[in-house]
Amino acid sequence: MSETANWLRENPTGALISTAVGPVPDDPAFQSAVVGYIPADGAQEGIVYTVKKTPDGVAVRAEAAAHTAAAACPDLPDGGVLGAPGQG
Repeated sequence: MSETANWLRENPTGALISTAVGPVPDDPAFQSAVVGYIPADGAQEGIVYTVKKTPDGVAVRAEAAAHTAAAACPDLPDGGVLGAPGQG
């Protein structure tokens, strides 16, 4: 699983920027990982890959999110901020 997640992190889709903070450790305790990409710093749209161990190997799910020109995210309470795609 970590090999697949790290390959995705190191080989961005198109001209997208990875939101990963570092490599996924090769640790049996990790059953899944998330790798996100954004088109520009601060973007709230992009692609998120979920990589998960399966009995047969590894499964990868891709989710894409885009905003319309009129889309707006509400302010979060207490000065909170939204994490980039793939950051929870």
